[in-house]
Amino acid sequence: MDITWKYKIEVKDPDIFNKIEKTQGVKFPEELKDFILKNNGATPSKYNFMLGADEKVLGAVLSFNENEKDTDTVFTALYSINDKNLMPFAIDPFGNYICYTLNSKEIVFWDHENNITESTHKGLESFLESLY
Repeated sequence: MDITWKYKIEVKDPDIFNKIEKTQGVKFPEELKDFILKNNGATPSKYNFMLGADEKVLGAVLSFNENEKDTDTVFTALYSINDKNLMPFAIDPFGNYICYTLNSKEIVFWDHENNITESTHKGLESFLESLY
């Protein structure tokens, strides 16, 4: 994967994934944990992706640090999204979230204006590899 991740923020609490699992009643996937630990709060050098015939943008990875003030956080996203099957991990420049579906392990785009999700039909690795 030929992507540079800029502006990474270290995850401050090594137990944050367990805390999210307990409060949300979900199991956090290992591949997503690994991705977050490597790219928390970062912006990719390749950020466009296709969703059907529409081009979308991955603006930044959400920060998984509590009380973060300088960037968008997963906690705001979890508050906005009422579907326990969706784990938001990135945001576009317009307030929509890119989420990992916990049951099917697909990446979906969640539109904040109408609460509709649209699948990329890709897992995490193939989604990241499709960024251009």
